[in-house]
Order: sequence, then C-alpha cells, then structure tokens
Amino acid sequence: MKRFKHLLFMALVLFVYTAHAQELVKRIDSSFSAQYKAHEFSGNVLVAEKGKVVYERSFGYADLEHKTLNCSVSAFQLASVSKIFTSVAVLQLKEKGQLQLDDAVVKYLPAFPYENITIRHLLSHTSGLPDYQMFEQPHREDTTRIFNNEDIIPALKTAHQTLHSQPGESWSYSNTGYGLLALIVEKVSGEKFQDYLQQHVFKPAHMKYTYIATSLMFPNNKNRTRNYDFQEYAPGNLKQVYSFQRNKIPTLILGNIVGPGHVVSTTRDLLQFDEALYNGTLLQPATLEEALTPVKLANGTPALTGWANGRSYYGLGWMILCDSTMGKVVWHSGGAPGIVTAFIRNITRHQTVIALDNVTHRGLHTASINALCMLNDQPVFVSKQSLAHAYARKLFEQGPEAANALFNTLKTDTAHYFLDEQALNTCGLQLLFDGYLEKGLDALQLNTVLFPNSWNVYDSFAEALLLNGKEQSAITMYKKSIAINPENQGGKEALKKINN
Repeated sequence: MKRFKHLLFMALVLFVYTAHAQELVKRIDSSFSAQYKAHEFSGNVLVAEKGKVVYERSFGYADLEHKTLNCSVSAFQLASVSKIFTSVAVLQLKEKGQLQLDDAVVKYLPAFPYENITIRHLLSHTSGLPDYQMFEQPHREDTTRIFNNEDIIPALKTAHQTLHSQPGESWSYSNTGYGLLALIVEKVSGEKFQDYLQQHVFKPAHMKYTYIATSLMFPNNKNRTRNYDFQEYAPGNLKQVYSFQRNKIPTLILGNIVGPGHVVSTTRDLLQFDEALYNGTLLQPATLEEALTPVKLANGTPALTGWANGRSYYGLGWMILCDSTMGKVVWHSGGAPGIVTAFIRNITRHQTVIALDNVTHRGLHTASINALCMLNDQPVFVSKQSLAHAYARKLFEQGPEAANALFNTLKTDTAHYFLDEQALNTCGLQLLFDGYLEKGLDALQLNTVLFPNSWNVYDSFAEALLLNGKEQSAITMYKKSIAINPENQGGKEALKKINN
C-alpha cells in the first residue's frame, strides 16, 4: 500500500511539473508571437535550463527576397554581444601570463596616445575614450573610406580627442576600446583576431556555425541571415539595411572594425558557449568570476549602465543585472541597424535566454528579460509604447483623420504611452523625404503644437512647408525657430536661399 501511495504521489508531482512546464512554454511563446505579429520581432529564440532547451522557435525571414524562413541553424550578426568573446580572449591571455589587466595599453600599443589607460579600463568601458567620434573628420575628408582597427590610433592622435573623463572615473560605452582590445589580442598572441577566436574560443566550445564577418569579409555561409530595417511609420515594410542612407556609417564605413562586434552565431552555438563557460573549458572559474563582478570606479561606486528593467552593473565585458530577485543574472545586449540581440545567463539557477533578431526591433531586450522572468515565475515588465510611432503609423495607413482620433484617444494614457518630440520629428521627416509630403507636413505641424518652445520643431516644419511649395509659411516658421535659437545657422541659410 505504501508503495502504491508513493507511486501515486510521484505521478501527481510529475503531472504538476509537466503542466507547469507546458504553461511556461505557452506563456513564452505567446509573448514572442505577439511581438512578431506587432512587427516587433523577427528571429530566433532559445530558452534553456541546466543546459536543456525548454523553448525554441524561429520567426520571420532570414532572406525576405528569397522567402527563406529563419530556422534553428540561421546565423545572426551579434552586434555588441560579440564583446563577450573579446573579453574571453583577453582573459585567456591573462591566464597564460601573457598580459595583466592593469597593464597600460601603451605597453602593447606604443603609439596609443593615452598613457594612463589600462586593459581593465578598456574591458570595463571606464577608459574615458570616445565612441568612434574621432572618425568624423577622416570620414568628411573621404566619405568612401572604410575604417579598420589599424585606423583607430592614428585617428585618435590626429583628432586630439579629449577623454570624456579621466580613466576609471566614470562609465562610458566605447566601441573604440574594444577595437583596441582586438589589436592587443593580435599583438600578444601573434594571430589575427578572427583566427584567435576560432582556435581558442569557438572551436573548444564546439561552436560549429560561429565566425567573424565584416563589411569587407564575407565568409560563405548559406545560413547567414540578411539584415533589415524599416521606417518607423511603416514597421511592416522591411528593406535591406543598406538601402537606408542613415545606416551607411555604422554598417559599412565602421563595419570592418572587429572586437566590438561582427561575430556571427546561432542560438544553439551560443548555448554551447554558455555550457563551455559553466564547465571551465574556456576560462578558469576564478577568472570568470572576476569578469562577472561589477567594476568599481575611482570613487568606490560600481560602474552602472542600462535602463529600467535592464539596469545593470558592468564587469569585464559583461553586464550584471542590479535586480538579484531571480539570482545573479549576467548578460549582454547588442544593437545596430538590422541587428538586435540578447544573451542572458542566470548563473545562480543555470538558466539561459538567447534572442537574435535580424531586424531593428529595439524592444527585444525587454522581451528577452521577460522570458527570464516567466522562467522564474516573476512579474514581467510592460514597456511604455511610443505615441509618436502609433500616430505616424495610423497616419500612414489611414490618413490624418484616423491618426488624430487615435492620438486624442491615447494621449491621456500615460501609463502605457509616452510622447517624445524627437520621435515624432523623425517620423515626420521620414514621411516627408519618402515622398509622403502632406502626411509628413501633418506630423511635423502637430509637433509644433505639442512642443511650442522647441526651435527644432519649427525648423523641421519649415523644411516641410518649403518642400510643399508653401514659401511664405516656411519663412514664418524659420523665423520662429531662429527667435528661439539664434544659433540656428541652418535656418538662417535656408532663409537666405528663399530670399535670393
């Protein structure tokens, strides 16, 4: 009888566990499906616990033009999630005694113009270095030039770039620093950066589909996804990322700098990497623990980054979630035109969330953290939506009457929507320059009503009026803009052209 009761109890436990697991999968799937239907996600998701996959699904197209769907082996650009691999490479060389984290960068790169910056500063984004701004002048001189890692130090020296702060004093994101780290890896190891990662990180972690690709390096891979972007007023109209002029600099001009980005991988390969970190294949436990510990600034406070539910400390190439309700959660996000990624590890409970998107869907980071919340029976975060985007989309689809009605309905719902001047301005200009002159005019005029003290809204509205042939009204708007901001040189130049 006791045996029977025991078996009955075990069967009940198994039933409850299975029902809970099924409900979990249903919740996660419902969340990402809703994101996909709302044109806010297109890519692959993988959720694992103790190395076992509990949820995995692909959404959208890897290649829209050829109608190739994303699948489990689709390989995505990781953007800044790549920084984790750069960190691993540097820490491996530290373990081998080939460098020390508190070594000055000039020890390995003698031409580097800042003597007090260390490798630790670069890893933790506390160097004070700029984030590619030193390339602005060289780009103006030659707009076709594609920069690489070897161009970083000469550009810094030529620009005489002032540090944002003294090394170690504050946290400031710097892709430049990670480009320098790649140079240090090459100098110390004697190997090209991509070769080093292949031999010492990807291969031992059994990451068969992972490699580096840049704007000048195109390894042949039939599973590589294409990257897409969209105008905010029409999120369902995807176009290849290179077709947008605004994306030229980050994707092409700066697209050959390795270290900060450009690793290509799959969700399954990243799970392999996750396990390699747990089992000590890549780094010794003490080294990894150091990387996953918040770096302290000169004043003793931890380096902070992130926003709202993603508020995090920063370690050595890793973000550490400030909220420890679910355990110690370490992660890194990635974002660039046509790329949004998240790699999240709950190292207390051995849980993993990996989400890779080949479209510029900026809400993916919150969706990914929400998946971890669901895994731990925690409340999910509900992000406020942009009222400007909702208005512009309705304006594009159904015209001004429907858009104004929607705006008036939602403008008091501040619990779910926020209004941003720049977002509405951008949507209006996008409509304007894409040939929807009247709709662009409507959006930009609304912005002047909502933000009457902003010189920029009048300047943009004036530009729209001019393109619509309304010269006198444009003059009035330019004058209003200049009255608010006498330094508006663009507005003054526009008035001169009109008068001439």
